[in-house]
Amino acid sequence: MTQQTIDLDVRPSDRTISEDLNQSMQTAGAADQTESARNPQNQASRSCRNTGIHHVGLRAKNPAASAEFYRDILGMEIVGGSDPDHPIGATAFLSSRPDEESHEIALFANPAFAHVAFKVSSLADLRALYARVVERNIPIKLLADHGVSFAFYFDDPDGNMVEVYWPTGDLSLRLQPQMEPLDLSQPEKVLLKKLAAKHARAGAVAGERNGTTTVSRPNQFKYVPAGTGPSYRSPADQITFLITGEQTGGAFFMAEVSVPPGGGTPPHVHHREEETFYLQQGTLTIQVGGETVNASPGDSVHLPRGIVHCFRNTGNVDAQFLMLATPAGLEKFFEEVFCPAVDRSAEWPPMTEAFLGRALAAAPKYGLEFLRPA
Repeated sequence: MTQQTIDLDVRPSDRTISEDLNQSMQTAGAADQTESARNPQNQASRSCRNTGIHHVGLRAKNPAASAEFYRDILGMEIVGGSDPDHPIGATAFLSSRPDEESHEIALFANPAFAHVAFKVSSLADLRALYARVVERNIPIKLLADHGVSFAFYFDDPDGNMVEVYWPTGDLSLRLQPQMEPLDLSQPEKVLLKKLAAKHARAGAVAGERNGTTTVSRPNQFKYVPAGTGPSYRSPADQITFLITGEQTGGAFFMAEVSVPPGGGTPPHVHHREEETFYLQQGTLTIQVGGETVNASPGDSVHLPRGIVHCFRNTGNVDAQFLMLATPAGLEKFFEEVFCPAVDRSAEWPPMTEAFLGRALAAAPKYGLEFLRPA
């Protein structure tokens, strides 16, 4: 059996290892005392489970151009790629759920890398499936540590390449392509220790780059004093940041939104986050999924991702509400498109072609899709 590995540079992570990984390391110590852990081939007869197909690798003549197609037509986010001079050639990677899946489509100029990828729920399942493939004398084409995952590749009887992978839980390493050698014959505890050390090194590098040795974690306590968040204005509403993804580890973004009478948004879709509104003042007419809701102070409205919606202030005073976006990231759109609100009492700016063009150009980058009013 011929086994190949590709050794490429890995990009540093801006996050440390997750709590789930720490717990996995603790449980792996006991599991590796058994004969099956010392020799994963002995596990091949067990039931090997996968959680389904989670991404595909497609051949593309021009991966960058094809990635723009998936971005513009399906609203996916381009999360990585490589130039033609890269060791594996030109590539592009996209995800419609970057907070859940590092990528769902991988585009390759080299057709040899086209594949279908099955995800497993644990490193133990990955090693068991690997053992099953080896036991059946199926050649392993590639073993790789992708940063976001451990994976191995092989061909089915018709020559279609299959990937089986276990996500490491660190989506900050999602930018692809990344590959480092991987040896699944090593005990689980050893593999997890190496993974922890690599993430720790990457976090230290990120801290040095930012001028600090502290790396923010999602479960870290945060206190944000009142009035410290910036405000941004559009011709239709004003956004005051209360707490951002940088402060919540990417978990959520919360803002206070003010809408003048007659102001509001055109129909649009969020492909990356869910929104929840809590109306504090005034009235707000919200159209969502073909239904109309007239919200009053104290009302809450939850808007799932992927559903068309818009809102308008149909009252005589400024409407004010809290907006929660889960996960975070939407604040970056406001920072790029809206104007800083230096004087919060100033008159609302007029709608201009420049503002509309800026919003439409930035929207795909943040998983937003604006629709024509009905």
